Order: sequence, then structure tokens, then C-alpha cells
Amino acid sequence: MEYLHALLIQTGFHLLLGLSVYTVGLTGQISFGQQGFYAIGAYLAAIGTTLWGMPLVPALLLGALVSAGVGFVIGFPALRVKGLYLAIATFAFGEIVRLGLINLYYTRTVRGIEVGPVGAEGFRHISYFNDNGWTTSDVLLLVTVVVLLVLALYAFLERSRLGVTIRAVGADELAASMAGIHVVGIKVGAFAIGAFVAGLGGGLYAHYTTFLNHQAFGLSLGVISVAYALVGGFGSFIGPIAGVLFFLALTEGLRFLGEYRMMIYGAIFVLAMNVRPHGLIDETVAHRVRQWFQLRFRPAVGKG
Repeated sequence: MEYLHALLIQTGFHLLLGLSVYTVGLTGQISFGQQGFYAIGAYLAAIGTTLWGMPLVPALLLGALVSAGVGFVIGFPALRVKGLYLAIATFAFGEIVRLGLINLYYTRTVRGIEVGPVGAEGFRHISYFNDNGWTTSDVLLLVTVVVLLVLALYAFLERSRLGVTIRAVGADELAASMAGIHVVGIKVGAFAIGAFVAGLGGGLYAHYTTFLNHQAFGLSLGVISVAYALVGGFGSFIGPIAGVLFFLALTEGLRFLGEYRMMIYGAIFVLAMNVRPHGLIDETVAHRVRQWFQLRFRPAVGKG
């Protein structure tokens, strides 16, 4: 049971990362730097509870909001580049954050123990859950509630005028601009929202692992985050969820292959991208699902 709980908790973190990439991707941009926002949220939330004595929820919001602020600032220079150049620029941002963590020294003595980030040695003794008697089940409940709240917001966003506007920018930036849409504001806002979600996931991750190291926020995390969105598809916010579950099934299902697992893993990934080049949940699938729900529930609404 502990293993299952741990697996579900880790899945929650990766769902938030996938959603953060999805948000930016809706505007026609692909970011390989979401791990940077994830790291900012992780370190700030951990500093909030460990060094500043903040309650958990305000600390998580602090990390997420600062990540969103950084995302807002990063969004402006990111508008000047597209495609491969944007991928390189966002990757560079992620590396700047990671390398900055190597030089981050901010400690204090708490109950006779020196806690806080110590450069390349990492950030130890993030013990909020342990100090407050949280069990793995409690942590799973917290992560589940956070993920469900974020998904509810995405569901609302998808049905809102703002969601339609964001998709319009991603579909045709020039046409959206001619229609009076503030393209710059939409793209920068998407960066900020994606950064907020990534920072929120990072804060949860920090308190669950109790230890942070700059190596956990490298390029590999950025690549797998993009893979979640690409494989899942951009037709709906369900896409990143499908992407995370797809990779989770591969990871767990191929464990019996041992050292050959990664070879098969890569081959299945390539096959999936060829069979479903627009993702598992593309625009067509998303449209059919919406139609099914409308047909399924409209009569019930009419009878009421």
C-alpha cells in the first residue's frame, strides 16, 4: 500500500508539470524550462516552512506565486523567439535556475540542526510533514485535492472565453491579432499560469521528498514534462493526464525487462508519436468527447 501511495503522489507532481507545459503549448509555444519554475516553487515553499515558520498552504502559494511572477517576466523575452530558438531559450532559463541553486546558501539553526539550502549539497531537513504527524495517506489526500482543484480550474478555463482566446492565439497568431486579441498579453499570461502550476507542484514535491538537490531539476525533467503534453495531446486538459498515465504504464509495466526497459520504452514512445502524431487526446478526440457529454446530459437538464 505504501508503494501505491508513493506512486500516486509522484503521479500528482508530474500531472502538474504536464499541465504547466500544456498551458504554454496552447499558445503555440513549447517550453523546455518548466523544471526551472518547479525548482523555484520547491525551494521557496521549503524555505517558507523550514526557515520562516510558515504554515504549509501559504508557503505553497508563496512558491507558486513567485514562480508565476518569474514566468510573467520570462514571457516577454520569450516572445521574440519561436520554435527551436524558444526551446533553447527556455532550456537556458531552466539551467540558469539550476546553476543558481548550486550557489544558494541560506541556512539557520533550528532545534540544534542547521537547515536550509547549502549549495551543491542540497536542501536537507524539510520536515514539515514529519513534524506535524502527517502520514503517507495524508500527503496523498493533499496532493489529490490540489490536483483536483487545478483540474477544475482548467475545466472552467477550457469552457471560458479566455480559453477560446488562448486557443485562437495558438491556432493563428496573426488572425487572432487582427481580431483584436492582445497576443502579447495572452502569451505572457500563459507563461505565468504554467509557471504557477509548476511552482505549486514543486512545493508539494519538496515537502514530500524532504530533500532537494539541483540535479533533480535538470534537462531530463524538462524533456519528460514536454513529452507528457506532446504524447497526451493539446486537444483538452485531459491530454497531459493521458500522457502521464501513458508513461506511468510504460515505466511500471516494463520493469520486468530490467536493463532493456529503456530501449523498449523509447521504441514505444516513437511508435506512439507516429501512430498519434497530434497526441492521444487531439482536437478531434476532444471534440467527440464534448459532443458525447452534451448528448448524454442535455436531456437530463431539459427534464429538470
